Amino acid sequence: MGIVTRILLGLILLFGIFLVVMQYRASGQREDEKAYLATLRKNITVLSSSFPPNGDMPIRCSCRGKQVSPALTWEEQQSNAQSYAVIVTDYDVPTPMFSLFDFSHWVLYNIPASVHGLPEGLTMEQMQLLGGKIGRNSAGTLTFIGPCPSAGRHAYVFRVYALDKPLTLTGTPVKSNVQEAMKGHILSYGELRGYFE
Repeated sequence: MGIVTRILLGLILLFGIFLVVMQYRASGQREDEKAYLATLRKNITVLSSSFPPNGDMPIRCSCRGKQVSPALTWEEQQSNAQSYAVIVTDYDVPTPMFSLFDFSHWVLYNIPASVHGLPEGLTMEQMQLLGGKIGRNSAGTLTFIGPCPSAGRHAYVFRVYALDKPLTLTGTPVKSNVQEAMKGHILSYGELRGYFE
């Protein structure tokens, strides 16, 4: 076996180990998040006029369309919320069968307690008028990233959190910053799943 072949096999092996470690790490993070969510009250009903629960998201909301954010509404029983946060995550990257990391498509926080919905195609200007704030998604931008799966039918999880206070965050936070700041302040949450292939 030549030295070039051995180097190539070594690189392939290292890459394979790297992928396994990434998948193990992503799986652990998802399990931690699932365990934490299990400790919270889940009594917010989240709906969208853009797609049905557990249904397919429309092309206009995807990278094949205009990537407009879907309309969202939420209703909470006995709400004492002082603010809301909305986080949208794809846990199936790059494929549902072999997910290596989570991708946050939208991070919104400090949505006033009086707001119980967002229109389709929400703009930054509309968000400012509503009084909420926008965090950075996994691409580092402040916009909604439409579904654009590389392979397979991905699930997009829209979670709405009711909080007992507005969050104090410096700079432009990412999903993990918002999640950390929310700990101990979540009154309840709800979720809506949409799919796209």
